[in-house]
Amino acid sequence: MKYVILVAIVGVVWYGFKLIARRNKAKQIQDDQRDSVEDVTSCPVCGVYVTPQQADCGREACPYVR
Repeated sequence: MKYVILVAIVGVVWYGFKLIARRNKAKQIQDDQRDSVEDVTSCPVCGVYVTPQQADCGREACPYVR
């Protein structure tokens, strides 16, 4: 009976560490996604939001055309 209780305790501790690791990994992924935010500006011609690295908004009279 002592061995069954010992195995159960070890299993609960192992499962607890597994849950904590999964939670930490999900939080790390969420934090990484927050860091990937870029500033955008509105195109004065059509109002489409573009990033500074974006080539153009797809319109003919776009000032962002390179």
